[in-house]
Amino acid sequence: MRGRRARNVRRISLLGVAILTLSLATAGSSGAHPDHGGGREDFPGEGVADGSYKQHDGDEGHLPAVSRNVTLVGKAAVTNPSGAGNTGRVADVTAFGDYAYLTAFREPTCENTGVHVMDISDPAHPAEVTSAFIPTSDGSYAGEGIQVEHIDSPLFHGDLLIHQNETCPGETPTGPNSGGISLWDVTDPRSPKPLALHTGDFTNAAGGLDPAPNQTHSMRMWTNAFDGRVYVALVDDEEGTDVDILDITDPRHPVLVNDELDLGAVFGVDQAAPSNLTSVFSHDMMITKVGRRYVMNMNYWDGGYVLLDVTDPRPGKVSLIAESDYAALDEERLARGQEISPEGNAHQSELSPNRKFMIGTDEDFNPFRIVAKVDSGPHAGTEYTATPAADTKQIDENTTVSGAVTYVGDACAPLPAGTGTALVERGTCTFQAKLDAIIAAGYTAGIVFQNHRDDCLSQVSMAAAGPIPFVFANRFAGLRLLGVPGVTEATACATTTPATGGESTTIKSVFDGWGYVRLFGTDVPSKPGTTGSIRQIDTYAVSESQDSAYASGFGDLSVHEVAMDPENSNTAYLSYYAAGLRVVKYGRNGIQEVGAFIDEGGNNFWGVEVWKDETGEKYVLASDRDHGLYVFHIDC
Repeated sequence: MRGRRARNVRRISLLGVAILTLSLATAGSSGAHPDHGGGREDFPGEGVADGSYKQHDGDEGHLPAVSRNVTLVGKAAVTNPSGAGNTGRVADVTAFGDYAYLTAFREPTCENTGVHVMDISDPAHPAEVTSAFIPTSDGSYAGEGIQVEHIDSPLFHGDLLIHQNETCPGETPTGPNSGGISLWDVTDPRSPKPLALHTGDFTNAAGGLDPAPNQTHSMRMWTNAFDGRVYVALVDDEEGTDVDILDITDPRHPVLVNDELDLGAVFGVDQAAPSNLTSVFSHDMMITKVGRRYVMNMNYWDGGYVLLDVTDPRPGKVSLIAESDYAALDEERLARGQEISPEGNAHQSELSPNRKFMIGTDEDFNPFRIVAKVDSGPHAGTEYTATPAADTKQIDENTTVSGAVTYVGDACAPLPAGTGTALVERGTCTFQAKLDAIIAAGYTAGIVFQNHRDDCLSQVSMAAAGPIPFVFANRFAGLRLLGVPGVTEATACATTTPATGGESTTIKSVFDGWGYVRLFGTDVPSKPGTTGSIRQIDTYAVSESQDSAYASGFGDLSVHEVAMDPENSNTAYLSYYAAGLRVVKYGRNGIQEVGAFIDEGGNNFWGVEVWKDETGEKYVLASDRDHGLYVFHIDC
């Protein structure tokens, strides 16, 4: 995957990391979320992992089945023509008319991905329309964000479906058929027709155009009632100006209208403290008409939850309405007696129908936080990020790395015998070769640090397998571990690696729970150009997600998405991965769970959507990653 250009030292991209302090990496899991990818390979086959999700796949335990104030109306599995099964196959869900649409993710294999079309005209018996499957291009997959809207303009009349495109792990885009978004005419859902494939932001840093648009993680479209234009906002994975807006009034010929939105640089939505909140990038968004303005609620990861006025989406016209900041201490952990900074991770949110409330989901697959620290030399006491290779011994509650490190160069040739932790510079050979070399020499742990490059503060997930801890750190961390005096983030990329050196380090993990939910009170004035406010009222977490006894063996107990009930400004529905579907009531006095569903054998819910049939009967749809579509009736 192509890397993303950092704009300032407090930004970590979806594909790269610029970090000052604490690591938020997984212990005991193969995921490296939020990266959604492991970064760029220096050469084909170097071994950069995709940072893939490790979801509940039926091979481990799960929470007990439950059906409280929720009735299962119907469910249907999807097909996987690759023959690899459905474990991890399903991603997001949307619905329009009598059809639901499920994106086909990159797991278990990144083959035959795209969009499943489901007939839900009989909610008790949903069924896949296999002949209508919408394919992505080879080497691409669909994941977060899918939407269908009816468009009525002089240039297009019908139902428009949009999905995003990301690049399969290990693939290197070489032509125009990758990245961006794809637009399909689904006026006849049983016969989808392509309108524009792989469109988006084609611009590059040199001022030219690339053959393919930047990889896109999510998107959202809306029709502006004031100018009659149809727009779509994209999460751009590959550059600092990571909120792109296109005019798609003519969906066959989309036009980029704004590529200047870096919310950290433009609106200062990042925060200086806690110092671990450095991963500042766009992740997802919704757009809502409020009076005479269009409001985008942007989820900006460690930058928090942001409300923007996009009534006029052109450069210089988008304005900040309000933004949230994280507290100094994680509220759910503090309630359990632990003082630790929050992880951030503002993932997805929706405003209530009356615009007085907003629920945001902080996604976190990492119940353990890895804390890495330099223990000796001129940088003693400073902390750095350590990202474990997926298939190596994990740093968890039973495993700590400590002691002096020994610098062994690039470890691309047999090494002299050694003990303890080897410090290795990236480059020349694969990550697996480096790991094999340090194991053969007798080392019991390894740290690979970023090589000499412009984006030396970036982080990658290494594809390597072995029986010892093996982690990646950026160049600033590597130079501190080498004891280079006076090195800073600003100078690290231009600093030459010394021939020798090695300080002491400690790398350990601390349980800090899975991702959970925030309830905000919002003031969103209806007049364009006016500012408002976002004020946190409460938090909510599934109890098991904050108990270390459930840190492994029960699937991912993180929240993922929220769907507000469009008719009741006090009810919302949560897709909570292996913790199932949760129903909550909310208001000025806080947020409370009132319903839950986990199927026999467990669930793994990614997406959640409210849908009405032609009679006006209301249902909740959820996409199960390992099965397909679930249809619920809510009884409270």
